[in-house]
Amino acid sequence: MRYLYLAIFLWTTGAFGQNLAELEDQLNVKLNELRSAKTEQEMQRLNTVFTQEMNKFLEKDGAFQYPFTRLKSIADLHSDDGLVRIVHWNLEFPDFTYSYSGFVVRYDPDEEKSTVVPLVDVNDPYTPIPENIVDGKNWYGALYYKMITVEYNGENQYVLLGWDGGTTSSNFKIIDVLSFKGNAVKFGSPLFVNKKKVLKRVVFEYSDKSNMALRMDEKRNRIVFDHLSPENPSLTGVYSFYVPDFSYDAYVWAEDRFVLQEDVVAINDPTEEGSATVYVLDPKTGQPRKQSYKLKWVNPEDPNRPGDISHVSRTPESEQLEIAEETPEEVIPKKKWWDRRNPDKLSVTTGKYKRNRRRPPQP
Repeated sequence: MRYLYLAIFLWTTGAFGQNLAELEDQLNVKLNELRSAKTEQEMQRLNTVFTQEMNKFLEKDGAFQYPFTRLKSIADLHSDDGLVRIVHWNLEFPDFTYSYSGFVVRYDPDEEKSTVVPLVDVNDPYTPIPENIVDGKNWYGALYYKMITVEYNGENQYVLLGWDGGTTSSNFKIIDVLSFKGNAVKFGSPLFVNKKKVLKRVVFEYSDKSNMALRMDEKRNRIVFDHLSPENPSLTGVYSFYVPDFSYDAYVWAEDRFVLQEDVVAINDPTEEGSATVYVLDPKTGQPRKQSYKLKWVNPEDPNRPGDISHVSRTPESEQLEIAEETPEEVIPKKKWWDRRNPDKLSVTTGKYKRNRRRPPQP
């Protein structure tokens, strides 16, 4: 009987997985039609169809655990506690504006079922709502690429790092927090301390011609990002002209908040090789174009002359180690400002040797 139950379980699991795979194929057909659309009206219509089909898929039993393999142009994030999944995507219209759609799926391990909450992009820029808590029906729209689980007030919340294409002149990077109130989705939580101000989310606007780094440094429990400055002091406050200035700041996790620290030492994970995009001038057309290159540190030491250059990169750990290993040196007392003696026994004023003046012996 035990083997019979096992056979039935394997059969139902295989049939169940096959059913979801077939549904994913159907979703992929709809997604390809959406990506092939040319006009905004056609994009909006096909996106409505694809969104409805995705909603039906995510409500299927087992869909929460199902890994997409065919849907290449959607963003699919899973929390590290295994309880939250965000499936979302963007639309880029012919006028280079953006719209976003998606779902937050929350899994209940006790009842072994999931709740699907749609995200409705209200096409509103970040600036009017930087410190408000919003729900799924008033979502501002973004593509998230990192989700970090933190504990706040005894419950898990999910810090999100995201990007928005913004306008034709500026982009946005965002640090936000996903939480739940019952089955309702909430964005925004007072986790960020910027000097004496507490923020519910952090928003960066920068020039569309530049690229801003925003990443989680899990080893040091901090979110590191480029410090942005205007290209010219006269453009202060005009954020479409803000670019990275080669310095870095970070929000560092301290007990139950992320606290801002400025001018931190930012280093890459040595196990990762990322890439960067820069604008270069095309010699044929005379127009700027994007060019990507790998980020890899090159040791300047000549292998034929070992030891000729001893280059050691500075890291937060090395700075702490230097402080810990400092040993007190012999302290030479400074001469007081009225002491005119020096090693050559020369007078400071005349440059001549000074003689020791002794009081003549008393009779």
